[in-house]
Amino acid sequence: MSSRRLLKKEIDKTMELLYADCILYQVYVVGADRPAADEIIKKLPILHSEFIGRANVSEGKDVKGRARMYFNKLRADFKTRVDEIGKEIEALP
Repeated sequence: MSSRRLLKKEIDKTMELLYADCILYQVYVVGADRPAADEIIKKLPILHSEFIGRANVSEGKDVKGRARMYFNKLRADFKTRVDEIGKEIEALP
């Protein structure tokens, strides 16, 4: 179960970094688009709870390999969504 614990920590740290990026953008960028940054910030808790919830599921302990496939897909989905949010933050003026 240590891999599940590490996955949850990875999700937490990544969400903290994305949140910090948005806050730093709002505070330090002159002429920042605050409403757009606020929309991104509103997405982060939803995304966080979705992926933590998915990490808590004990999928397929009966069939060997099913749990590994589930968590590999979870990591891939998480990376995709984080990349999307990162590009949204990058696109802020």
